[in-house]
Amino acid sequence: MGLEKVIDEILAAGEERRRKIIEEGNAERQRTLSSARAEAESARKERINEVEHRASLTKQQSLSSAELETKKRLLKEQNALLVQAKGEVLQSLSALDADARKSLLGKLSRIAAKQLSKGTIHCRKEDDKVISVPPGFKKAVDLKASGGILAESEEGDYRMDLTFEVLLDDVWNKDVQKVYEIMFGGA
Repeated sequence: MGLEKVIDEILAAGEERRRKIIEEGNAERQRTLSSARAEAESARKERINEVEHRASLTKQQSLSSAELETKKRLLKEQNALLVQAKGEVLQSLSALDADARKSLLGKLSRIAAKQLSKGTIHCRKEDDKVISVPPGFKKAVDLKASGGILAESEEGDYRMDLTFEVLLDDVWNKDVQKVYEIMFGGA
C-alpha cells in the first residue's frame, strides 16, 4: 500500500502541476489576447484618424478647386459682358444722330488742328455731309472705322488717330475698373 500512496501522491502532484500549467497558459493566453485587442483597437483608431484626416484634406482641396473654378467662370462671364458693353458703346457712338455726330466730329477736327497746321482729315462716307474741316485741311472720305476722324499731316509723316475705336480704347483702358464697379457692384 505504501507504493500506491506514493503513486497517488505523484499522480496528485502531477495533476496539480498540470492544472497550474493550464491555468498559467490560460492566463498568458488572456494577457496576449488582451494585449492584441488593445493594439488592434489602437491601430484601428489611428487608422480611422488617418482616414478622417485624409478625407478632410481631400474635401478642402475639392472645395478650393471648386471655388477656383467658379471664380474663373465668373471672371470669364464678366469679361464677356465687359466686351459686349464696350461693343454696344461703340455701336451707340457709330449710330449717333447727324447733329450729335456733327458736334463731335467738329470737336475732334479742332483737336487735330491744334496739333497740325495743315493736312488731311479722313472721315467715313456716312459723315461726309456733317463734317466741316478746319482751314488748311483737305477732307478724304475713306475712313474704315465706326466713326471719328484720322488726321494726317500734309507730308503724311504724322497721324492722329481720333477714331471712335481708339478713343474708346483709351477711355476704356483708363476707366475699366469704374466700368466694372458700375456693372458688377464693386471690385
